[in-house]
Amino acid sequence: MRLESLKWEDRGVYRVAKGFELSNDCFTQIVEVKPKKEVKKHYHEKQTEIFVILGGEAIMGIGDKVYSAKTGDVFICRPKERHWVKNYSNEPFRILVFKYNYAENDIFWEE
Repeated sequence: MRLESLKWEDRGVYRVAKGFELSNDCFTQIVEVKPKKEVKKHYHEKQTEIFVILGGEAIMGIGDKVYSAKTGDVFICRPKERHWVKNYSNEPFRILVFKYNYAENDIFWEE
């Protein structure tokens, strides 16, 4: 699979592309946070997400911890853990996300 050939969906400050479907509630996804953009705090009631940083550098918050995330880093975000990303760079911040126990409409944004 080539990243360039994926079907990308623009969501404003970031874009996503679905990768491999492992089952009805498990799949991979590429998330690309645009330069100088921020994905606001949010959480999932049921989902677990594993983040593998593919490219770029950004500040990432998971729960009460803040990380300087860069290529090669791996993080886990469990259900109900608030998470966010701030990409201060001039380059996209690209993440491979493994989604487990996915449920539609299981995203809750904080103001």
